[in-house]
Amino acid sequence: MDKAEHMMQSIDTLKNMGLRVLEQSPNVLKIAMPADGNRNHLGGVYAGAIFTLAEFPFGIMCISRFGMQEIVPVVGEVTIRFLAPASRELFVELTIPDQEWDEIERETKAHGKFKIVKEIEVKDDTGKVNTIVKATYFMLVVRK
Repeated sequence: MDKAEHMMQSIDTLKNMGLRVLEQSPNVLKIAMPADGNRNHLGGVYAGAIFTLAEFPFGIMCISRFGMQEIVPVVGEVTIRFLAPASRELFVELTIPDQEWDEIERETKAHGKFKIVKEIEVKDDTGKVNTIVKATYFMLVVRK
């Protein structure tokens, strides 16, 4: 089990969503979420499951990168725009280049916190964008 899968199994909500890690590196995390097990009262994919699929990967990537001893991520605000009902497996892929990681670490350590805004697309298995999420995260220095 890789690091992302291990972290996903430690969070009850994520553990129960049937998520699969398709790709993981220090700069990329791609996750798949099946429609089955995440359906709403109309038979489509539940909006809360789509929200969760979009929101958590940045935190997992941060914890994989920095651990939990010095710098931690906290979500501050999320806006979500559903473009179409979803009825199929959905995917989210987040890419963070080394230069951005370096900036996150440098600025967080220099100021005690750092604000990051990410636009995240949730896509179906045809590549069609289903949902767009704009998430504001705060990186915080852990005070000991």
